[in-house]
Amino acid sequence: MEHIMEIMKVSSMKPINPIIIEFLHRSAVSKLSDQKREIYQFIESKENQLEEISFNEKQFIQLMSERSPYKAAATHFSLDILSIKDVMDKAQAEIDWTINERCSRIKWIDCTDMMRNKQGRKDNQWSFIFVS
Repeated sequence: MEHIMEIMKVSSMKPINPIIIEFLHRSAVSKLSDQKREIYQFIESKENQLEEISFNEKQFIQLMSERSPYKAAATHFSLDILSIKDVMDKAQAEIDWTINERCSRIKWIDCTDMMRNKQGRKDNQWSFIFVS
């Protein structure tokens, strides 16, 4: 997920709400082929587990080395580590492309005037997001 946030910072796009990015990320992962999705989610789950038990970044890096999610995935899926890395690289590239593509098509529609007229209130601002 941090990888996605970095892409969004580097791109020329306006900042997008992290909740929307998380939604787009889950959607992109769900569109991966079965093998890519299973391997990606397996490794992501292992990384999240290590993050939860880490006290700081240094310990996380140490745990990633000692309990490599890539080695665990290679064993679990009966593949070599290079094949796992290749699948992860391709999966991440697909996810990044899908998120960037969908972000470029996001349209924010200001519904403030319409909602104020409907509700007779002037204290809120209303927006609608359209993602195609």
